[in-house]
Amino acid sequence: MSSPFVYEEPVAAVDLVDREAELAALRDRAGDARNSRLEGPRRYGKTSLLRAALAETAADGAITVEVNFLGCVTATDAADRIERAYSAQLDGALRRWFTGVVRTLRPTLSAAPGGVGVRARPEPATPGLLDRLALPRRIHERTGRQCVIAFDEFQELLRIDPALPGTFRSELETHGRAAAYVFSGSHPGLMRELFADRRHAFFAQAAPVDLGPLPPDALAEFIAGRFAAGRRDPGEALGPLLDAAEGHPQRAMLLAHHLYSRTRRDHPADAETWLVAHDAARREAAGELEVLWAASTTLERRVLKVVAHHTVALQGREAAERFGLAKSGSTGVALERLVRDGVLVADAAARSGYRVLDPFLAAWLRADDGTSR
Repeated sequence: MSSPFVYEEPVAAVDLVDREAELAALRDRAGDARNSRLEGPRRYGKTSLLRAALAETAADGAITVEVNFLGCVTATDAADRIERAYSAQLDGALRRWFTGVVRTLRPTLSAAPGGVGVRARPEPATPGLLDRLALPRRIHERTGRQCVIAFDEFQELLRIDPALPGTFRSELETHGRAAAYVFSGSHPGLMRELFADRRHAFFAQAAPVDLGPLPPDALAEFIAGRFAAGRRDPGEALGPLLDAAEGHPQRAMLLAHHLYSRTRRDHPADAETWLVAHDAARREAAGELEVLWAASTTLERRVLKVVAHHTVALQGREAAERFGLAKSGSTGVALERLVRDGVLVADAAARSGYRVLDPFLAAWLRADDGTSR
């Protein structure tokens, strides 16, 4: 029997752990035509929760569409991504209607000189983009049904053009009860900037739904249940697994996968099995940790080292002597960047006031005396 623990991609609704309250909040807000934004670190299951919410609102009678803007580099890309999402996800009579309607929309591409090939319209591709953003309003006028639209990796708009979110809002704010929107993204800093900074068009336009770490009791119940379904028992490895995962959803599933794969049927996992599984999981993740480390400046590395050692303050003698982290304004800049990128999160219980989000990275950083890397 293959491992029941999925960690490489978004999971089905049945595999969500302890997200009932967040799912209910998204469903209720969508039903009231109110916008939401999912807030949480990378790999905390935002896309999985987004899709579960769309499935529930569809069961309630809404027309749902998920648009992912990852990889878009122009406004034209964003418009095309929206069109393709509707084309792929609408069905039945509505899809047949869309097949005709899409041919009446202003194009996002125009003929090249001499009639050979195509060329993108100059940025911003506002007319064609606005036509596609207006689709929920047109669907509501035709069917009387509400749309629930999920915009994933929404922070990419800010990278394309700081003015592009304003183009989106100019159309979305006209939709009233025709549509509810759920926004999500993998860059915590840019998402906060979009929705919490008064300088941006989407300031206060969507209520946050926060995703925190998974509680150990819910995680233990889920893991033990999946083991039991395969006639396996995590045994004495369950406690160390929960400690190593620190509530991180993806890391917990990665560890559970490797433990399950090494546990024989009807033989509870023991300490040795756990050590082998833990080592395999960390080796699988090592490449991405090394990439992050290579992309960090020397100062950022020192900040990471200090924060990983929970009992060390960011400014003080120990930080300076053990990690070479002197008190300076540059330290604050490095800290801000690491928080903005979602590498560090605030933690009042830690002496530094922060913690390393990824427990694998934290353990990797603590693996020596703080000076050899």
